[in-house]
Amino acid sequence: MHFYLLILDMDQLNTIEKASWGIAIIATCLLLILEVMSFLGQGKDSGKRSEFPRIGDARTVLLFFTFLGWSSILVHLWIPLWPTVLLIGVLVGLFTASLPKLISRFRKKKQRAINQAFKMDQALKSTGEVLAYIPSGRGGKGKVHLNLRSAPYQVDAVSNGRHLPVGSPVRVVEIVDGRILVVEPLTGGGSAPDMPRS
Repeated sequence: MHFYLLILDMDQLNTIEKASWGIAIIATCLLLILEVMSFLGQGKDSGKRSEFPRIGDARTVLLFFTFLGWSSILVHLWIPLWPTVLLIGVLVGLFTASLPKLISRFRKKKQRAINQAFKMDQALKSTGEVLAYIPSGRGGKGKVHLNLRSAPYQVDAVSNGRHLPVGSPVRVVEIVDGRILVVEPLTGGGSAPDMPRS
């Protein structure tokens, strides 16, 4: 009810309430525009979608102000004291803005631990599955996932023979430069036509 009244009559709001609404709406709109631009490949950081922004980056700042504004508005429905409301809003904004960085750091740490536990020599003669299309005759690299507990989720691979579509079961027959696997089809059926994956 209170929330509905706030939307209906903005003239009844005090300066802090108006500022919270303004921050929330403007930051949300700008964040949506930034995300759409990044999705369409026109944003400056569109090529770095897997790397979360640094402190001071536009996405981090907009996340902070978006959640500061909206959490302040929502908390004010139950707590009338604005110093407390703003403190909670700032804390929520800081937590939300830092969350992507924390997730990114956790993923990198986990991947580093997996990479340290995995030695490429273990991959020889192991089996796995193609994750990204592998062209024929070492014509390009694809990705495979090995059936080894310590193996990284994705490992670069090439094919000696025919092309290998996604989902193909494969066996590792060689390791090139200590980091690229040479694979062959696990089932030796007839050769497939050499056509790229659609």
